[in-house]
Amino acid sequence: MAQILASAHRPFFSAAAAVWLGAAGFWAWQLLGSAPHAALLLPAGLLHGWSMSLGFMPLFIAGFALTTLPRWLGLPMLPAGAVFWLSAWLAALGWALLLVGAAMGWRGTAALGAAMPALMLGDVSRRLWAECRRHDARDSGHARGLALGLLVLALCQALAALALLGEQVLLLRLAIHAGLNLGVAGVFALALQRLTPFLHQDGRRQPLLLIALLSGLALRAALDFATLLAYPPSALVAWTSATALLGLGIWLWRDAWAPELAAARRTPLVAQLHLGYLWLGLSFLLGAAALAAAAIDRPGWLGLAPQHAMSLGFMGSTLLAMVSRVSAVQQGRSVAVDRPLWAMQALLQATTLIRLVAEFSNHRGLLLALAGGGFALLALSWNCRYLPWFLSPNQTKRSNR
Repeated sequence: MAQILASAHRPFFSAAAAVWLGAAGFWAWQLLGSAPHAALLLPAGLLHGWSMSLGFMPLFIAGFALTTLPRWLGLPMLPAGAVFWLSAWLAALGWALLLVGAAMGWRGTAALGAAMPALMLGDVSRRLWAECRRHDARDSGHARGLALGLLVLALCQALAALALLGEQVLLLRLAIHAGLNLGVAGVFALALQRLTPFLHQDGRRQPLLLIALLSGLALRAALDFATLLAYPPSALVAWTSATALLGLGIWLWRDAWAPELAAARRTPLVAQLHLGYLWLGLSFLLGAAALAAAAIDRPGWLGLAPQHAMSLGFMGSTLLAMVSRVSAVQQGRSVAVDRPLWAMQALLQATTLIRLVAEFSNHRGLLLALAGGGFALLALSWNCRYLPWFLSPNQTKRSNR
């Protein structure tokens, strides 16, 4: 029991897994036509985007940060104990209250639930900033960036809770988009450079490459904000932005297929991360195509394809590989990337492709239901496999089979 309480990743990963299953199940329930036809407190699509972007992913990020950041700083692990379990599962309870409140029309309950994860994220960010400022800590821009990303997520979640309470749907949408594009995506970009062979030059981490990616994410966020505020970009701005995103997407694909990374791409973990990196490049290419279409008076031509290439493709693939590896290593498993994980990764890739194809198909409803069901099945599979690990002591170099 002491070992379970002392591990920082266990409470946050287990809570994230529960929120993931709840959010994916809720959306599949809506898409499969099983839900009652009573009106929700929020549009179903908005609630889906909120729970998917600011629901389980920040919880996984918090557990990852508390496990990894002290090592980046050359410091001992943060003492965990029961306080992390309480914090993580109160955040999970908050998401349950939000979903129930939205389904039942209880605005106060839903707003209270939305505020609870914000408090958790703010507390984790505070702890990490304190670690970064210790006199015996190594200087690490990635560590500070990770702490800042969690602060951004806390502020966006808090703003979303206030917007829900005040019935400000536009402000809620802005908060969700900011959290996804600036918070979650920013953290993923930092982790990508720090922990993978990508976003490197001459075998070293180059800040210019990371800055280019972060600038691309900021540009996408700004364009999303402008659209939400009913200020679509002019033709000049659209073409200029499309050119920038096109260049970034091509550069990311070239980096993904760099010959010097051929050996690294053959290793199981990097092979899975490579899938996510390809989706990242494709998301910028699709974003460029969408802007070009808007510039010739065909707005909305690609629908949500660029956004889902980023969230489902890049973030989903990267998250699945990273958190599964951390879970296996921390549990003492000898093989982190095995056949069950590859099967789950294949299910995610199929789900992402189906979701993107749905934007262009005459059978959109059916494909959306398939994608929603596939993602719910993925969440259930991951929970069934990994959740018991978080509730049991570490094993000593045992096989995953």
